[in-house]
Amino acid sequence: IDRSEIASVKKSATPLDEYRSKADSVKDDDLQGHIDLAKWCTQKGLNTQASFHWKIVIRISPDNFDGRKALGYVWIGGDWYLSGSPEALARQKELDSTPVEQVPRIPDDLPLPEWDRPGTSVTPDLPPIRGDAKVIVLQADEKTGRKKVESSGLKFQLNRMGGNVRFTEGDLKKAEHILKVKMRVYFVRQQDFYGAPIANIFQGEAQIDLLERKPDGKMKKLHSAKVKMPFSASTNRSKEVALRYTYYKTLEAVASRVSRWSWLKRNGAKPLKAPEE
Repeated sequence: IDRSEIASVKKSATPLDEYRSKADSVKDDDLQGHIDLAKWCTQKGLNTQASFHWKIVIRISPDNFDGRKALGYVWIGGDWYLSGSPEALARQKELDSTPVEQVPRIPDDLPLPEWDRPGTSVTPDLPPIRGDAKVIVLQADEKTGRKKVESSGLKFQLNRMGGNVRFTEGDLKKAEHILKVKMRVYFVRQQDFYGAPIANIFQGEAQIDLLERKPDGKMKKLHSAKVKMPFSASTNRSKEVALRYTYYKTLEAVASRVSRWSWLKRNGAKPLKAPEE
């Protein structure tokens, strides 16, 4: 085209230009800002940029549903997995094989545990703690369904074992002993009989690790265990109530397993009964 034939020249920003401007205005820790920008990128066809911001979203808020869904994650058995990944398939297979025969049934009457009663300021029935007790700092990650546990009974249950040990919150970087507990309580599946729903299956699951700090500062694993507590409930029973009950019983199972470890026994811990005993 001959330059003399050009009547006018107009410039306009491309979506990528707009993106750069918007991205510069979003701070690293601005959750809603990254969510909004990720959605805008998707609308404009900037899929690579959208994915980048969704990854920031789940880094800030690991359980953000929109972010997980956009990145191809699915919720299976208390955690997120990439859809179709070997880990997701293995986890789903594990849940599908959870036995339902002879699974304990959640009772109709569910009294609240001591730590969960409204207005309770002093937790009863705990053995006295010695002043020279070894402190074990808790590193807990507890969820019922997709929600973090707001009123944890973990410390109460563990301190029932007494002895020369005390479980408490504290500075993980300075702790000589750490008990790591990752607990997930979740709905497994609905159990049918010739197409008719007869029960819901719930399960509590916990990975427990007792660590000791060596002189060089590195952590040594003293004990490790995994706990599973499946239960069944009527399909008319509130799932929230069933999850809470399953959480209580999983706590008891965790405390019982920990109390039987040799390191705890050497420090005077009393073995606690397992829920099924």
